[in-house]
Amino acid sequence: MIKILLIILAVIVILFLLLFTIYFFNLDMKLMVNVIAPFLEKFYDKRDRNQKL
Repeated sequence: MIKILLIILAVIVILFLLLFTIYFFNLDMKLMVNVIAPFLEKFYDKRDRNQKL
């Protein structure tokens, strides 16, 4: 029983450290800017416009 609790505690601590690292270094927004945004810009630049600016 103690072994199972230690494994669960270890998983929770590792998950917390992983999420804290992502938060601390702002890695989610860095991923968004460097990977996802160029793909979205390429996709939306090809769309036909109803109005010209």
